[in-house]
Amino acid sequence: MDQETPVMRNDSGQIGSTRSSEPPIATEVVFEDERVRVWRQFVPAGSKIERHHHQFDYCLVNIEGRGSLAVQFHEGSGGSLGERITFSPTPGTADFVARGHIETAENHGEDYHAILIEFKKGRTVS
Repeated sequence: MDQETPVMRNDSGQIGSTRSSEPPIATEVVFEDERVRVWRQFVPAGSKIERHHHQFDYCLVNIEGRGSLAVQFHEGSGGSLGERITFSPTPGTADFVARGHIETAENHGEDYHAILIEFKKGRTVS
């Protein structure tokens, strides 16, 4: 990462959450400006993703890893999706996800790699 790429660091100096009291939504921030925040996501096989809140709409670009991620929504944030879903990423595809989910997840598949792009300014309709 070059010195001009802005990143967010929590109180312990780790790259990640924009607010130190909340866990990060992905592995590390690799770029951020006033419109977007770009994260690198790595979820090893068999690991869990701690509870986190998606405050912005985002796009998940699936890079590598097949299998399923079991997602549990909290505080009714799953809406029409219900309390649980199984996400089965396909490398080379992208998924748009609306903001608002509070979730935990567990990787039941292979090591999973993705790029997550948060849209900080909201959606525009053309």
